Amino acid sequence: MSARTLQDRLDALVGSLPGGPTGPRGAALRVEVPEAGFAHAAAAGIARADTGEAMTVGHRWHAASVGKMFTATLVLRAAEEGRFGPGGIDTPLGAIAAAPADLVRGIHPVGPAITLRQLLTHTSGLKDMQGDDASGTAADHRGAAPDSVQASYVRSLEHLAAGDPGGGDGACFHRWVPWDGTRPGDPEAGMLDRFLATGTASVPVGAPGERFHYSDTAYVLLGVLTEAVTGRRYHDLQRDAIVGPLGLADTYLAYADDPTPDARRHEADIWHEGLPLLSLGADVSFDWGGGGQVSTIADLCRFLRALLAGDLHHERATTASMAHFVTPAGLTEPFDGVGLGLLRWRAGRRTVVGHAGAWGVRCFHDPSSGAYVTGTVLQRDPCDWLSDAFDAVDDELG
Repeated sequence: MSARTLQDRLDALVGSLPGGPTGPRGAALRVEVPEAGFAHAAAAGIARADTGEAMTVGHRWHAASVGKMFTATLVLRAAEEGRFGPGGIDTPLGAIAAAPADLVRGIHPVGPAITLRQLLTHTSGLKDMQGDDASGTAADHRGAAPDSVQASYVRSLEHLAAGDPGGGDGACFHRWVPWDGTRPGDPEAGMLDRFLATGTASVPVGAPGERFHYSDTAYVLLGVLTEAVTGRRYHDLQRDAIVGPLGLADTYLAYADDPTPDARRHEADIWHEGLPLLSLGADVSFDWGGGGQVSTIADLCRFLRALLAGDLHHERATTASMAHFVTPAGLTEPFDGVGLGLLRWRAGRRTVVGHAGAWGVRCFHDPSSGAYVTGTVLQRDPCDWLSDAFDAVDDELG
C-alpha cells in the first residue's frame, strides 16, 4: 500500500467515469490528505462538445450547489459584523430593516417570522423554485413540477434539441437576476419575483422550523439579504472575503464576476439529457446564491480546507456553529445532518462533511481519514465515485 498505488487507483477511477449512452462527458477529481502529504488530481473525457477539447484538471466548471457554502460563509461573516442585529442569524426577517419589505412579506405566508438560521438549514418552509411550483413539490410530481424553473427550462431545451431554438418560452436563454423589486408581479423580472408571481410562495411546504426541505430559494434569498445589509454586491463580497484571501484564481460568480466577456466559452460543458448546455449557448444564470460559482477542483479543495480550518470567519465559534449538524424531520439519506451551509453526507461506509452539486459535483472532507475529495462529472449523477475515492484513501494510506 502506497501513495503511488493510490494515484494509480484514482487515475483508473477517473478514467472509468466519463461517457454514457447519450454522449461524451468529462470528469475531474482531486484528492488531498494533508497529514500524509498527499495530493493528486486527474481528469478524463471531453470538456467541450463544440471544440472537442480534452478535459483537464485545470478546467473551470459550474459548481452548482457547492456554492451554497460560499453563500453561508458570507452570511455568517455579515452576522459576525452585526449586520443583522444583535440576534445574528436568529433574527427574523421582519426585523431586518434593510430587507426588501415586499419580498419578506411575500416569500411565505409568515415570511417575517422566518429566521436566517432556518434559511441556512433548509427548514424555513420555503419551496424550491427550481423543482417545485404552486401545485406541489418535485417529490409530489415525481419530477420537476410543471411550472417550476426546471420544467420550463427542460421544455425550452427540447425545442432547442429539435432545431427550434425560438420555440417554447425560451427559458434556456433567459438571463436571470435574483430579485427585481421594481417589477412586482412580473415572473420574468427575477428568480424570486417568479417565485412570488406564480403563487409558489403562497403554498409553502410547512411552517418555519417544521421540517427539512432543500431549497435553492432560501439561498438566493440569503444572498439578497446579505447584499441589502452590507450595501455591497454578492460577488464583490465573495471576492474580498474568500476568493482574494485564498488566492482562488479560477473561482468567480458566473454572469456577475466573469473574468472575460466570453467566460462561458472557456468553461467545461454542463450536460443535460445528451445536450451540452454551454456549447449550445444556453444560459444557466438561475443559480446565483444557490450555487452560481464557477471553479476548479484545486480551488474548491483549497476553499473547503480553509473553511473547515476556520480561516474564513472572524471567530472560531462561527466555524463551529457552521459545523453543528441537526437532523430535522424530513431529512433522508444521503443527508445525515444539516449545518449552516454544510451537509453531513453518507458516502458508502463513512460520513463526510461538505456539499454536493447538481451537475455531478462533490466537495467533501472525511474527518476520520483527513482526506478531501473534490470532483465533477458535469452531469446529473448519483456520484458513487465519491465513496470509491474515499475507500481508495483508506485502503492505501490507512
